[in-house]
Formats: sequence, structure tokens, C-alpha cells
Amino acid sequence: MQKKQPKGTVSLAHPLQYALFSCMANRFALEREDGFTVAHFGLVNSSGTLLDSFICILPEHTLKSLKENLVQYSDKIGLPKKKMPAWTSRPMIAAPGPDRLTIPVVDFIHVCNWHDAYAEICFWNFSQGYLADVVNSGKDKTVTPNGVALIRCKIDFQRAFLASLYEDAQ
Repeated sequence: MQKKQPKGTVSLAHPLQYALFSCMANRFALEREDGFTVAHFGLVNSSGTLLDSFICILPEHTLKSLKENLVQYSDKIGLPKKKMPAWTSRPMIAAPGPDRLTIPVVDFIHVCNWHDAYAEICFWNFSQGYLADVVNSGKDKTVTPNGVALIRCKIDFQRAFLASLYEDAQ
């Protein structure tokens, strides 16, 4: 009879940098597809000009595994106090090609806020295979994921994003 291999514990450290992307945002849009959600973030000025944008893929398994923690955090900070403007003019994304990077996949979302006014939404990714190997090694280890994107925003933006992320599941 096979012995059960001891299971190690993995903790995630904060990435040291966000090499792919870091920006401010005041607009977001979520497009739900079968098995994943496409998240668009943008910074739009008062004349309606898009100054910056970011797009990522949130796999269904990521959203399911993070739901309890993100919903608990969302319950603590509450619902948005102001209605977020709809973002209907987000840029169309061309298919990846030689002149364009691929759209990053997110494995972990970290959120925080300060002074009940400012917030961050951090997107991380890592190799699921590497984490499985660490767990199966039986050793406890801290892993530093890749910092995919750091989105700075007002807290109502973060509140609205979290509410929208799970609105169909509530």
C-alpha cells in the first residue's frame, strides 16, 4: 500500500515589482465567457480620452478559489457610495500577433485600501505546476508570484469592481 506523501504549505509573498503593467484606472468592464472573464481597465480623462488601458484574463477556477476571501473583503469595505460611469467605448483588442503581447492570465487577485479613499487591485500569476510540486514536496515554502499588474484607483472603483466580479453568483 502506498504511503501518503506529506503535503507542504505554500504562502505567497507580494511581488517585488509589476513589470508588465502599473496604472491608475477610473473605468472597468467585464466580459464573461465560458470558462473565463476578460477584465478591461482604463483611465479616461474628463474629455473622454482614453489615457491608458489594461486587459487580463480571469479564469473561472481563479474566481472560484478567491471568491470567499474577496467577498469577505468586499463585505468589510461595503458597496460603492457613487455610481461608476459605464465604460462603453473601451478599445477593441486585436488578436495576439508578432507586434502585440499576449493577454496575461491571472492566478491571484490581491486588494487593499487606505484612508477609506484610495485602493489597489493587484494581479499576480504563477505556475500551478510549480506550486503543486512545492505542496507535494512536504516542505513549507514562500513563493513570490509574478506581478502582472498594479491598478491604483479610488476605493469606490474597487468596491464596484468587486461587486461586479461576483454579481451573477450572489
